[in-house]
Amino acid sequence: MRGRGVEWATILRLLGTVADTTGNVVLVEGEPGIGKSLLLAEAATIAASRETAVATGRADEMGRLMPLGPLLWALEESPAAAAVVRSDFPDGPGLLMWLAEQVRTALERRTAGKPLLVTLDDLQWADPATLMALRTLPSRLASRPLAWLLARRTTCGHGDCDRLFDLLEEEGATRISLRPLDDGAVAEVVADTLNAAPGEELAALSAQADGNPFLLLELLTGLREEGAVRVSSGLARLTGTSLPLRVHTAVRRRLDEVSVRTRYLLEATAVLGRSFSPAYAAEMLGETPASLLPALEEALAAGVLVVTPDELAFRHELVWRSIVETVPAPVRQALRQQIGRDSPCRPAPGRQHAAGAAADTLVALSLIAWDEGRLSRALDLAREAAELPGSERHSQPRAVLTTMLTDLWLLDEAEATLARTEAEAVGQPAWSAEIPILRARLDLAAGRFGRAIEQAEAGLTAADTMGAPVLASTALSVLGTASLRAGDLPRAIRYLENDQARGPRNAPSYARLRSELTAGRISEARDGAASGMSSLSGVYDALPRHAGALTSEPAAAAWLVRMALAVRDERRADAVVEAAEGIAWRNPRLPNLSVSAVHARGLRNRDAGALGLAAAEHPDPWAGASAAEDLGVLLGTDADTRDLAVDSLNSALSRYASVDAVRDVARVRGRLRVLGERRRHWTRTDHPVSGWASLTGTERAVCDLVAQGLTNRQAAEQMFISEHTVAFHLRQVFRKLCIHSRVELARLAVQESIHPGQRDSP
Repeated sequence: MRGRGVEWATILRLLGTVADTTGNVVLVEGEPGIGKSLLLAEAATIAASRETAVATGRADEMGRLMPLGPLLWALEESPAAAAVVRSDFPDGPGLLMWLAEQVRTALERRTAGKPLLVTLDDLQWADPATLMALRTLPSRLASRPLAWLLARRTTCGHGDCDRLFDLLEEEGATRISLRPLDDGAVAEVVADTLNAAPGEELAALSAQADGNPFLLLELLTGLREEGAVRVSSGLARLTGTSLPLRVHTAVRRRLDEVSVRTRYLLEATAVLGRSFSPAYAAEMLGETPASLLPALEEALAAGVLVVTPDELAFRHELVWRSIVETVPAPVRQALRQQIGRDSPCRPAPGRQHAAGAAADTLVALSLIAWDEGRLSRALDLAREAAELPGSERHSQPRAVLTTMLTDLWLLDEAEATLARTEAEAVGQPAWSAEIPILRARLDLAAGRFGRAIEQAEAGLTAADTMGAPVLASTALSVLGTASLRAGDLPRAIRYLENDQARGPRNAPSYARLRSELTAGRISEARDGAASGMSSLSGVYDALPRHAGALTSEPAAAAWLVRMALAVRDERRADAVVEAAEGIAWRNPRLPNLSVSAVHARGLRNRDAGALGLAAAEHPDPWAGASAAEDLGVLLGTDADTRDLAVDSLNSALSRYASVDAVRDVARVRGRLRVLGERRRHWTRTDHPVSGWASLTGTERAVCDLVAQGLTNRQAAEQMFISEHTVAFHLRQVFRKLCIHSRVELARLAVQESIHPGQRDSP
């Protein structure tokens, strides 16, 4: 009876006063599965233990054919024997009066010796004669030691049962409305069922039952039966995310209560999302909104759908997910049939729109699956959306597919998809921002930082012209990351500030999390790990419900673990590892995810073997370099493994250099210097003796940082060199530019950024 303390106290008061002549009726109501039957059963058990007789009955849809059936069965009066007298009353009213008298007599007889509790469940399906008897019997038998506990669903909208409960309440009955369990009660149910407190991912999945005890218990029992949870250190953690068979069975039984037409409508609209517009659903199904009203009303009455201010929504996320998981193939087939229904020789006016609607549906499903970490499923759906007839005129499917392929480092397929899209997008203004931004993300993943910056700048300009803030934010995220890896921290900071100055946007979670990840990287590079963590709270808090940050690049999970460990936040580090391993477990067809999880786990556990495996197996050179660097840092803490540390750091150095990751190269050189190893990092180039053109690459980097207002120490930290070296290069800059102060340097740097190459001296 978790979460039912107040309601149970009401039941106990009823049982304590069963012999009284007032207050002997309690009405229980709530949605299907909310716990009405359990409350009645527990009350019957307690009553029996107190030497109170119990008569239990329930109504059902088929039982409506037998007048007074629930009461007759509860009182063990045989309906079959009573029905024999039908022949004496062929026209019906006499039979009903006789049956009502049988019930009243039986109640008087049962209460002659000791108190009696009558519990009747599912009265929303009771026949009119039963409802009429319940309207009169409590008052007619008020002098008897008799208590009534009556329950019904509130979602079915049966007017007669509604009126009965209202009238009984007016006459003194107590009404209990069972509400969904709160978060605390849900956690207690999980602990009761699994003998452990729920981990974050299990708690998030349990929340999808929306506080419905029946759905929650079916979920937990099914997970336990299928071995989909493991208990360690007092926590129950998920080992998979597919819903158990018990949930699908329970949902199927719920859908069996509605007509075939309504069930089809629910299956079709489920792919639109948890909420949907009736008008859009009608358009998708090729019908009018008016024609869908009967089915929608039946779904509402059955408690599967609820009304929101703007749309209709599935009452429980778990029910919606089950429908989506079990019927997507037939729904997609129906959508294709709808699209292909018109003659291929002469497309109908609505055919292109139908294709767009079908593509939207599949894209919505793919993004839901992606956000939940079911990446293989998301990829399949996105591929299917991109292949629908007419999708070449609909930008979203191709954009989503290219983005997913890029994130998973399936770069060849991403390149082919984007090239096909570029060819089909000629003359379509809607693609003017999307294509360069997609190209920029692909260049960034491939380590082509210069090209990524060029494409992202073009995409940013187009996005601003079109008024597309989410695309603009994506472009700025690419620009920030590419600039950071290319070693241009001042430029990365400018892009970050530009993005933050634009204010909040209604971006999808995957886009928002990527942007926050980039902000965290730049903040960490500028001001250290503590500053970076302040930008990442949303990313950590979203786990495990939203996997967007972990799937945005192969080394994202390891970097988030590294950040958490830098500020001694082991809890968050563990949450990242658990989420990364969960994603890998759910997507065995995508081995890159397993490597990312191994990298994160190796970093968290200081496991050299795992880090070595990640360094060898990462397909992304930058991610592989990151794992090799982590391994070198770990081995460098032990004098006995110094040579191995140097080898690993040298490997990281060459891999970073292969993709021109200037900042990362500088950091690894600094680590090698600590181990007593020095690596040349300059090339001989003829320079003028003065002016901007005379500055070396290192001098320009020092100039940029100092012009931004950084102290020598801060600049040294950014360049992974000593403060003394920064001071030396700064003196060289002053000499070559013929200046004497940082103020003059800042002024010249601004002028150079406005008119590059035109001011070689003050």
